[in-house]
Amino acid sequence: MSRNKIIHNNPMESFICASCGKAVPPVEFGGKQRNHCPHCLCSIHVDITPGDRRASCRGIMQAISIYVQQNKEWSIIHRCTKCHTIKLNRIAADDNELLLLTMAAEPLMSLPFPSKTMISTLHKLSLEKGAEDVYK
Repeated sequence: MSRNKIIHNNPMESFICASCGKAVPPVEFGGKQRNHCPHCLCSIHVDITPGDRRASCRGIMQAISIYVQQNKEWSIIHRCTKCHTIKLNRIAADDNELLLLTMAAEPLMSLPFPSKTMISTLHKLSLEKGAEDVYK
């Protein structure tokens, strides 16, 4: 078999998630194929390049963060729990929105500086700025 040959499995197949064990139906809208679980956002490390199915690892690709592309489209950053490869996958329309939002907000919850003081200061400044605009 050629190393460059792309092997696509049927993108309309359903499967059982190897991470959370839930049934995953085919994607109905917002994408052409299902490449991760919409419940836990995990995937399986099967590709070296998209669609080639040549990765022998087969480890669970854990969703670790969110990446917002220049066109404002969100992608999930996955890291393989077995070989530590990092890959991007576009989000799907039926992905767990709460989990996506939690991952996107997580960096804001662990800032390397005292955020309460900064947020309080910004709040006061915005109130002052708002008052200035009213009196102009």
